[in-house]
Amino acid sequence: MGNLLKDLRQAIRQMRKSAGFTAVVVITLALGIGANTTVFSVVDAVLLRPLPYMQPERLVEAESWYSKNTSESNLSYPDFLDWRAQNKSFEHLVSYHDNSYTLTGVARAVHVQAEITSWDLLPMLGINPEIGRGFRQDEEKRGTRVVLLSHELWMSQFAGDKNVLGRTIQLSGETFTVIGVMPANFRFPITAPKTGMWTTLAVDDTPTGDGMTNRGMHWLNAMGRLKPGVTVAQADQDMKAVAARLTKQYPHTNTKHDTAKVQSELDYVLGDTKILIEVILCAVALVLLIACGNIANLLLARVRDRRREIAMRTALGASRTRIVRQLLVESIALSVAGGVAGCVLAFLCTPAVLRLIGDSVPRAADAGVNIEVLAFGFAAALVSGLVFGLVPAVTASKTDLVSTLKAGGASDMSGHDRMRSLVIVCQVALGIVLTAGAGLLISSFMKMMHKDVGFNPDHVLTYRFETPDARYGKTRAEFYRNYFEKLRALPGVKSAAGSMILPMTDDNADVSFENPEHPLPPGQLPSADISLISPDYFKAMETPVLQGRDFNDGDVKGSVPVMIINQAFAEKYFHGENPIGKKLKPGAGDDGLPPMREVVGVVGNMVHSMAQRHDRPGYFLPSAQMPGWCCLVTVVRTSVDPASLEPTVRHLVASMDSDLPVTDVRTMPELMSLQMSQPRFAVVLLGTFAGLALLLTVVGLYGVMMYSVSRRTREIGVRLALGAQRAMVLRMILRDAGLLLGSGIAIGLAASLAFASVMKTMLYGTQERDPLVMAAVCALVAVTGLLAAYLPATRASAIEPMQALRTE
Repeated sequence: MGNLLKDLRQAIRQMRKSAGFTAVVVITLALGIGANTTVFSVVDAVLLRPLPYMQPERLVEAESWYSKNTSESNLSYPDFLDWRAQNKSFEHLVSYHDNSYTLTGVARAVHVQAEITSWDLLPMLGINPEIGRGFRQDEEKRGTRVVLLSHELWMSQFAGDKNVLGRTIQLSGETFTVIGVMPANFRFPITAPKTGMWTTLAVDDTPTGDGMTNRGMHWLNAMGRLKPGVTVAQADQDMKAVAARLTKQYPHTNTKHDTAKVQSELDYVLGDTKILIEVILCAVALVLLIACGNIANLLLARVRDRRREIAMRTALGASRTRIVRQLLVESIALSVAGGVAGCVLAFLCTPAVLRLIGDSVPRAADAGVNIEVLAFGFAAALVSGLVFGLVPAVTASKTDLVSTLKAGGASDMSGHDRMRSLVIVCQVALGIVLTAGAGLLISSFMKMMHKDVGFNPDHVLTYRFETPDARYGKTRAEFYRNYFEKLRALPGVKSAAGSMILPMTDDNADVSFENPEHPLPPGQLPSADISLISPDYFKAMETPVLQGRDFNDGDVKGSVPVMIINQAFAEKYFHGENPIGKKLKPGAGDDGLPPMREVVGVVGNMVHSMAQRHDRPGYFLPSAQMPGWCCLVTVVRTSVDPASLEPTVRHLVASMDSDLPVTDVRTMPELMSLQMSQPRFAVVLLGTFAGLALLLTVVGLYGVMMYSVSRRTREIGVRLALGAQRAMVLRMILRDAGLLLGSGIAIGLAASLAFASVMKTMLYGTQERDPLVMAAVCALVAVTGLLAAYLPATRASAIEPMQALRTE
């Protein structure tokens, strides 16, 4: 211990003696450690932290799948009830889907996000209410209306009154009884932190609806808790067998739901985001490796300058192990200083990264620089100290004592030079890999930004409000007709309409249809996206009507049933035919009676998600012909700033019904920006790391070439004295730099091509081995590297021969 303390004191003296060297090393390491610690804070919250439920490793998600095209789907209620009854793997299997209600009878009507679940949600999660109780099994029966409140809703609307238990409240015109309040930190689903209440699937079991009995209506998610000793793989095989049996029993409805997939709940929650986080983690680790390479090169240069000191220590009896330990202690002391600076940098950067992420990464909002993250930062610093300190220390311990002392310190250091060159080649290769990944994402992001979305998003305001069935079940069509008339009459409104599903929200409803000209068995019917819209919807969105007509005020219940299809639908299902006048029978209709409908128009394709890679077939039905089916999201095209109309439209809705709170008020560009949040986060972070890696690589190359020139001053002087041209010296130095760059680029390009498939799921409109991107990246690294080498080369060519020959 005493020797170690002496080594530490010696290390601190060296750091003070070489303040400039120490500052460069600490700053370089701080950049690498700070970036890694910031990213790890997100990784810790998203990937490593267990879900906040009892024994989360036993929680899984069960999905319905179609084996022929390996696509997932939601469950229908009949299928879910059969899954729950027939499985052998789960202690609990719970269905859930989102919904929303309007809470009235309080100071001001409030729109509340809700979740409809099976009765055993809380036993499955191992969570107890803060006050009150959970659901009972008999509360799944038709007519039951009980509700659990979130802590936030309880505090905001009921002032934390414990007498709320047993109280009846009005939700969208129906009476519910409050049976409990959930803890403040409770979230379910974990990806929906704004859920304000939970109720049972009894609300879906209505006398007039077929949601509980229609095996073809797929809208449920299913989450389960495995029995003790049952693995995810065993549960997966169990549910595949159940799905296969149901397909044989119900071929008309289950042919396209013939298998199942069970995966851990955490994997389900993360989805493709897991790949993104892992790629970013690898990228920031590469930045730290490049930073360590720079520091290693600095230490190798420093070892050369200290070779006489090291030789003297050896001559005085210091062992090789003692020399290595001293130099490693110095490296670790530097790494600790860099780790402290890096953790401070992480404190400053993490909030900015979280703002950039927004809601695009599940659970990222829980990230922060905590004890675990700080421990990681210091561990990374210590490991980095060993990484960049070990090679210089071992190399220094091999100093030839006799030749060094005889030559006055000018012993052969060619091994050092080879090692420094190898480090630079590795840095360039890593820089190529990182810059190639960033280049692919930037190319993908730019193509996504400039894609044709099929409508004009400028000057479009969107918002929603619920029209509850209990109050508007029979008058909804008339209400919307009056509402849109008044809305279009407002100053600044050019056109207005409504839609069941709004573009840029990731919402969609896929419903099958029958084509009498091309009949197929019920289990093999084609399907397409469906939406209900009001007249003028395509006018408000500025989506062109390519053939036929738009819906009008005459398309109401009792009139000829009609539909409009998009161009993708026409090309796929009416290829080479005129679709106008064709008859189709959608699998959705009012009062459970889907009518045969006439195609009266074809419109351009609209994109429902910025990440959508292909145009999806879709069809539209007039909302007035199916008034009981849904509420409409309002779309307003304005001649003024759309945000300025928000108070006016709120007043209009309140004047028609004060119990209809307006929510989700956003402009269409805002919705598109939200869609781009995850790609933007990936581009900014990977782009930043790639830029940092490129900067560190260039600085490292510059340092190596400058050091090489200083080492070869006498040699260059001799060359010039013997008649060599200064241009030849310039080319010689640039050639040496080019060899290092070329080797690193070749290795990095090969590695980028080999691992490019990892990026495939993150790209839009860009191939993972895009030759233009790869060529641009190689050119960028080559040009910046040669520019970094140009200054040392210029300095070499300007050496005066006589002065150089005097140099020892």
